[in-house]
Amino acid sequence: NNPWFLPPAEVGVLVGKDRSSFYVNGLTLGGHMDLRTKSTSGALTFNVTVTKTDKTLVLLMGKEGVHGGLINKKCYEMASHLRRAQY
Repeated sequence: NNPWFLPPAEVGVLVGKDRSSFYVNGLTLGGHMDLRTKSTSGALTFNVTVTKTDKTLVLLMGKEGVHGGLINKKCYEMASHLRRAQY
């Protein structure tokens, strides 16, 4: 699994004019879903990353101010470890 490979369907969602599937299904990049909590009335927001293995979903939520790239990297590392352990 190459984390930088973007299947044509994912690229199509990113560059396509029809955004309805993006709003319904969310955004995936290289098979990973990147999210951010929604802020109401100036509340704190947090980066969230979801990575899928054969048997698990790994969800990480960073603390306020933690860059999403760091959360993605940690989530990918945990998922890679689980994949090597056949999870």
